[in-house]
Amino acid sequence: MTPKYRAAAADDLIWHELDSMTLLFHRTSGITHMLADPAPAILDVMADRAMSAPEIAAFLATEYDVELATDTETIVLARLEELSALGLVSRITG
Repeated sequence: MTPKYRAAAADDLIWHELDSMTLLFHRTSGITHMLADPAPAILDVMADRAMSAPEIAAFLATEYDVELATDTETIVLARLEELSALGLVSRITG
């Protein structure tokens, strides 16, 4: 079974775009994170729904006109795990 992830609540996140980075203040932890692409896009795609890495990769491929490849899912999964470690997404079981 493919794991799904859910982003932190939108009300808990304050976004500030910079040139090539995004600052993201997480109210719950009180920490400001510096994110590079594709992490902000992944969080944006997830919005308020639980999604798997393949679902996110497919959506990003469509939205950003990127070729969907096996490594795309691997990259998305790696970013999801990093975002999970930061407390910005949670892994949904079941």
